[in-house]
Amino acid sequence: MKKIFSLLMFAVLMLALISGCAPQAEEPETETEAEVEETEVAGEEEKPGIALLISAAGTLDDRSFNQACWQGVQDFAADNGLPFAYYQPVEDTVEAQRTIADTAINAGAEFVIINSDQFKAAAYYMINDHPDVTFIIFDTVPIDEEGNEVLTDNILAIQFKEHEATFIAGYAAVVDGFRKLGFMGGQAVPAVVRFGYGFVAGADAAAADLGLTDVEMLYNYSGDFKPTPENQARAASWYQGGTEIIHVAAGPMGASVFAAAEQNDGVVIGVDSDQVAESDTIITSAIKDLANVTYNSLQSWYDGTFEGGKIVVYGAAEGGVGLPWESTKFENFTREDYESLLERISNDEDGIASRIPTDEDYELPTQIPLEAITLTYVE
Repeated sequence: MKKIFSLLMFAVLMLALISGCAPQAEEPETETEAEVEETEVAGEEEKPGIALLISAAGTLDDRSFNQACWQGVQDFAADNGLPFAYYQPVEDTVEAQRTIADTAINAGAEFVIINSDQFKAAAYYMINDHPDVTFIIFDTVPIDEEGNEVLTDNILAIQFKEHEATFIAGYAAVVDGFRKLGFMGGQAVPAVVRFGYGFVAGADAAAADLGLTDVEMLYNYSGDFKPTPENQARAASWYQGGTEIIHVAAGPMGASVFAAAEQNDGVVIGVDSDQVAESDTIITSAIKDLANVTYNSLQSWYDGTFEGGKIVVYGAAEGGVGLPWESTKFENFTREDYESLLERISNDEDGIASRIPTDEDYELPTQIPLEAITLTYVE
């Protein structure tokens, strides 16, 4: 072998500094690097690397989407002795994103995970520039210069029915006794919109089933995913104004809502992964099985069964979305209630799943037909 992974990463760092983008590697990677060194000394071929690309607007330790995917990467790499790293451009431009992908691949990455809708334009170039590299992309599909969706054999687009998870969360919140609810999203990208619309629909369905007329919901997109004083102040003002529970779907921005809830006796519903350990205020989370889906995608690549060129969607029926029941802290919405509703959605009984609105149905939450709740869209 010509080089060990640790020396390779040094070379990559120098290249990245020149290009204006820097790769990010987690500190405890020395054990994995040592394993690679040993195989090289034994004369084996250099092992393929794994790269996770996250947007400039995100963070690896977002306690949400990125962190869950990273866990899947770490678990698979540990089980198979493979080198891995994550990479983040300094800005979310097509040029910077393409450069960071080139950097990762030049460093030895043969499997690249694209972890944001913000990469969809750059992803088109990545998959065509590197036809021998395998890609997966979450929550979006690559688009060409005319905005047309493009799928090649070396990429798999993975999406989730987030609206099913949040339908359950919204329904459960109302059954549990909450009457003043809030939804705070980050940017209005498709996945965030699906989280919001499902939450609205679930709360409305529960209110209608219970014959309630006093359920209200505030709805807002912050326009970013950052844990800023402004986002915390907005959440605090909602709690101080009477909002009892907020579902936040905004990655790192969730920390702002957690802090506001802690200071104002509020309650939170988390997102993407089980966030209950992040704050005592979190009652449940609308989750996507990101760690396992990432792991299983890596496994299919590694054992030669990977099938690209298509979109796969994980919903309740596929075990891809739901609530982490073991850590959920509802008082009146029971496990039996949860399992019954999950089964109804999984089987689309009485068309319940088909009626949950998605980002493709309405441009604004105010367009969703509501039977029982009052929705206020805060722009």
